[in-house]
Parts: sequence; C-alpha cells; structure tokens
Amino acid sequence: MSFIRYRKWIISLTYSFKTRLFTSSNLEKNTEVFLNSLQSHKIINVLRLKNGDSINLFNSKFGEWNGTLTIKKTKVKFTCDHRIKDSTIEYGPILLFSPLKQIRNDWLIEKATECGVTGLLPALMDRTIVKKFNKERSIKRIISAAEQTGRLSLPEVSDIKDFKHQINLCVKDNKVLVFCDELISNPKLIDLANSIDRKKLVIIIGPEGGFAEEERIYLKNLSNTLECSLGPRIYRAETAAIIALSIFQ
Repeated sequence: MSFIRYRKWIISLTYSFKTRLFTSSNLEKNTEVFLNSLQSHKIINVLRLKNGDSINLFNSKFGEWNGTLTIKKTKVKFTCDHRIKDSTIEYGPILLFSPLKQIRNDWLIEKATECGVTGLLPALMDRTIVKKFNKERSIKRIISAAEQTGRLSLPEVSDIKDFKHQINLCVKDNKVLVFCDELISNPKLIDLANSIDRKKLVIIIGPEGGFAEEERIYLKNLSNTLECSLGPRIYRAETAAIIALSIFQ
C-alpha cells in the first residue's frame, strides 16, 4: 500500500469512529434517518466514507446513536444501531452580548458553545457597532461546535433585541445577572462562582467600546445583578465572554 493510500485509509478509519452529526430527527433502534444535502456532501466528498461505515447522530431528546451508512449517489441514509449516550439536561450559563464583526462573532459563538453556554442573547447597546445579527449563520456555527465538542444540546439563540428588553426578559425569568465591568477591580468573578446557581446565570458582556454609563446605572439598580471584575486587564469583548464562561465549566 502506498503512503498516500495508507494515509487516506487512516483518515477514513479515524472519521468513521469520530464523526458526529446533529439531527432533529427521532433516533431509536433501527430508525432510518436521511441526512440533509450538506451532511451528505460532507460524508461523501469530504470524509469520503463508504457504505457500511459508521458515524454518530445526536440530539438532546434522544441522545447519541451509533449507526451504519447507506450511500446511493448523492444521498446518505443512517440506520440507528445502538445508543452510546443517553439524553440529558445540560445546565450552563446564558450569554448576553453585543454582536461583533463577522469573523469575531463567529469565533465567539463557536467557543461559547464549546464552553457549555445554554442560551445566546444578542443585544443592541449604546456603543454597539454591528447592528445586525445573522441568526441562521450563528445556528450553523453552533451545530458545528456541538458536533466537535461532544455535547448533545444546542444553545437557544434569541433574535437581536434592545439591551433593556433583553435584560427585562431575564429579570422576569428570575435570572441572576452577572455584570462583567472593566472599570472595577473587585469582586472577582472567579471568587463569586461557587455561590452562583448556574441554572439561573446570565453573563453580561459589553460591546467593543464598553458599557455606557446609563447602562451601568441601569444594571446596578437591579436587585438581582452581581457586578464583578474579570481581572486586571481590559479584554476584547469575545475574550471577556470566553473567560467568564470558562469559570463555570
């Protein structure tokens, strides 16, 4: 066997064991699921898998299932063989943030998903630069990150809304609002982490230009807000978000 053929065989073998794809379909013993066109393209043209190879499909309702592929031209069918991970409720913080420019926003969405975020609330703040939020694009990034990182559930994504509107929705749900303010040095979020119920936690990260003073005052006047620091440095918005989320791993 030539080196190139051997390398392709190793890659194919590796992917057949590790490939995970999200599906919204029911997953039960012997259930057949037809993959969508993008997933089929990935299986056939990118991973170059063959009839009889196995991958995993998953979602939060039915867990993760290993199964066998049947490939006919451009169509791929997955047949459930056995469940390898039971469905479970995954708890984690919600992230309220100001949308960023496309590449940085993509990175934020992916890494937040990898860090276990359960909800994403894009908000228009006084100093928000990017006024639009591509929800469909973000969901694609979320699915890709969930497939890579091994989680079963996908974080829920809100449409973009005014900052106070998003905050008021959180208050109505009795959430604990953690306000990460670059202008204070204490208390540190890492010191407060153990006292916060992550099932109710909303982490609030400001835009690239920071929070406006009116927004600071508004948050401070809420009874369920914890004002805290991420440390001595001033971070980029996406960096601050991931630092905060990683504390609650």
